Amino acid sequence: MNFKKLTSGFLAILTVTSLILTGTSCSDTETTDSTPFAIYYSGMTDIGPSMNAKISAPTYIGATPADFTITKIILDNESVNSESFVIDATTGEIEIKNSDNLAVGLYHLSISCVSNGKTYHFTDAVSINMMRPVPEGITVEPNLLTIDYADVKTSDAKAQVKTEGEHVSISKYSIAESGFKDYFTINANGEVSINKNYEGDILPGIYKVALKLQTEAGEGIFADAVTFNITSKPLALTYTPNKGKMEEATEGPTSYTTNVPTLKGSLEGVVYRIANITPATDKIKIDASTGVISVAEGHSFKAGETYVIDVNVKNIYNTTEEAEKVFESVFTLEVVGFIAPIENFTYENVTKTQATPFTIAHTDAFKGDEVTFELGELAAELQGQLNIDATTGTITAKKGNTIPVGTHTVAVKAKNVKGEQTTTFTLAIEKNKNFFTTITYGNNLGLPEGSAFQYRFNSAEELAKTVIPAPKTDIPEGVTVTWKVQNKLNMSNGKVGKDGALNLANITWKDAMCGMIMVTATAGEGDEAVSVSVPVFFHFAAPVKDVTINYTPFVLQVNPKTGGRSVAPTVTGADKSKVLMDYRRDFSYYNINGSESHISGMMKNDGKTDDFFMNQVWRNFYTAIGVKPNYGARKPMSYYDNAGSETTTLAYIDPADKSVVINPGKWMGEDKVYANGVMSGQITFVTDGASAGLGNGNKIFPILVWFDEKF
Repeated sequence: MNFKKLTSGFLAILTVTSLILTGTSCSDTETTDSTPFAIYYSGMTDIGPSMNAKISAPTYIGATPADFTITKIILDNESVNSESFVIDATTGEIEIKNSDNLAVGLYHLSISCVSNGKTYHFTDAVSINMMRPVPEGITVEPNLLTIDYADVKTSDAKAQVKTEGEHVSISKYSIAESGFKDYFTINANGEVSINKNYEGDILPGIYKVALKLQTEAGEGIFADAVTFNITSKPLALTYTPNKGKMEEATEGPTSYTTNVPTLKGSLEGVVYRIANITPATDKIKIDASTGVISVAEGHSFKAGETYVIDVNVKNIYNTTEEAEKVFESVFTLEVVGFIAPIENFTYENVTKTQATPFTIAHTDAFKGDEVTFELGELAAELQGQLNIDATTGTITAKKGNTIPVGTHTVAVKAKNVKGEQTTTFTLAIEKNKNFFTTITYGNNLGLPEGSAFQYRFNSAEELAKTVIPAPKTDIPEGVTVTWKVQNKLNMSNGKVGKDGALNLANITWKDAMCGMIMVTATAGEGDEAVSVSVPVFFHFAAPVKDVTINYTPFVLQVNPKTGGRSVAPTVTGADKSKVLMDYRRDFSYYNINGSESHISGMMKNDGKTDDFFMNQVWRNFYTAIGVKPNYGARKPMSYYDNAGSETTTLAYIDPADKSVVINPGKWMGEDKVYANGVMSGQITFVTDGASAGLGNGNKIFPILVWFDEKF
């Protein structure tokens, strides 16, 4: 590995903030658009002292990056040197060593890399917050909880955070970030327990739980504060694949080995044993510690024989009666006379049209049995664009793929028990005469053209008289174009002309409401047709009880990974210092380019919308705090219901300036994919400074939140 270092040293705990970084400044307004070179660092959080840590290599858009270098380290606005941060020059992975030597404070690492022959510089690419460890004298009793898997969702086992003497006072408790954080919960009294509201399966295993604690000295981490051992006898044994073929030894010795199986059950004292083989043979063996099944050379198996294998698994939690439990038919081995080696593995060079669907098969001359196929290492511009059928080797691309015009080399691997081969072919992409990327409607707020397309109207009469002119596009001349409009959030009766102009005469006016339509332009017909869709936003800025609250812009474009903050609104008709605002009800989400499981619609508390994206993020919030979800409550987005712990919310309105704050890392579905769409929620306000009245306050929808990881 090629590492490059920068130097210094200090003591602490780290929280790493994930950032999306682009080498050029841009503002994407299209749902389909060309994107500059970018790197995506996904960070880590809540790492304790004396623990080495790694920040994964970045993903990227554009040509493959290389020659990564840390160019600067900033600690609390001052440049420092440190040997604790080491970057892999080839991959960009960052390793943090000797964290005991790191001073408390906020570090920013600037990084450079080379892509397609050009050097890019990323200022403050990664942020690392070195926190203090918790003070001495804090313990957890007991620090080990052993719970049987069968009782995990009903167990009342608890561990209590305690302090020695009166010199330490804890004001806030939370579970530190980890892959299993949601399995556990801690209450305001410092009791740690199983999260009974977690809806997934808490598998047997040993979980070392770290805690974040707020004391008078600040927030710190208590690493490995309590260990949960979820114990179980062996419950299930799975080999993947669960069938295999091997060749009889006619032309030379042959052998066979399975993959390592997956055991559902505790691994403490685990022992694997073959219980039975049908028909019987002593040539099939099993590794007692790993469960790997194998056949050594010299087996004398003949073609046509099939062996079905039963396996016994024991661990220290088997009772005497269960010690002989057998998992039947977990693996089947078939012996064949001949497995043809891979021969004539080639693909013809092909030419395809930009953004069209296509299928590419290997040539008919191919030979080989029991072959699996996979794509080789792909250039950045091909990653995520090509798919391969592992059984047939057929390569496909979807309509609308973003493979750029030009010549590309595609590598494909084929392998079976006789060996593997790699072949390459040339994929030439020719320009699509219909291809375009841009639709620009502008705005009437005096914002830069690259801002979200947003229009504010102060009266129904002004709205009815307005026609938004045909947008700017890069649609090629002479191409047939069709336009379509879809009325989405809080909108109806919007119409689009043959040139893309928007007629607003029939749109229904709704006081103090924000809405959205989707406009789609399609150039050409058939497979070569290209469609681009963009959202256009509207704000009907009527006063409510003689008070007008306007955000400009009224569309907050935010990266759900990193979070963000809107502008502060202007308030007319009331003393802004006495105006209080809070999110209240009617939360909706419209999926633009997000995961298919991020279902659009308004959240309700009737059981009919539980799969909607809004219900998913509500569930995520309540699961994190160990409370049963309430889809009719405002708590996940209320400042006043979470005062002092507002960073746990999905979002909230800052009472200081009324800006909307989107907390980082909260807006993702249960598939762990971040939002790509628009959220709307009703906000209530009062003008007397009394938060008690917000539940029945004046109702407005003054702002929309547009999530996209490009922002």
